[in-house]
Amino acid sequence: MDGTEIVATIVSYAKANPLIALAAAGIILFFFYRRPSMSFFVLFIILLLAGVYYVIISMSSSAVSEKKHLLKKSAPLQEIIRIDPSRMLR
Repeated sequence: MDGTEIVATIVSYAKANPLIALAAAGIILFFFYRRPSMSFFVLFIILLLAGVYYVIISMSSSAVSEKKHLLKKSAPLQEIIRIDPSRMLR
């Protein structure tokens, strides 16, 4: 999930629920008016955590795709282990 998808999700939620979006915007503006330094600190922490989350998700998705590629590239198990059924349990 990249930044444009996150913004699109927030915008679509705000369009579907305008009263909740207006109340949330009012609360955020109130906190920025009352305590700007604390609000900017909280905003910085949120953005930092969002960046860390984005890096973790992007790294794990690339690792999963690489793992799928390697599994598809490798030979099937039956070709790796050539078992002769006639020799089993004699």
